[in-house]
Amino acid sequence: MKTNSEKRFLFRLARELGYTMSRLMKEMDSREIAEWIAFFSLENEDEKKPKQTDPKVLGERMKASMGAYNLGRNSR
Repeated sequence: MKTNSEKRFLFRLARELGYTMSRLMKEMDSREIAEWIAFFSLENEDEKKPKQTDPKVLGERMKASMGAYNLGRNSR
């Protein structure tokens, strides 16, 4: 018996692919479904990481660069 979260994932996958649940279950084996689970897990992790253009990330980079610049100037 599938858990609620497994069923929910299968419904989301079917919707994403434009399949009915019946078609999804006929056309995909458990290995392929496991690969989709891994794919979506990685995608979710990527979405949680700050983007390179995130103002916070850019600000931190600028501070680090200015700090390194100032250290170089002070050691002369």
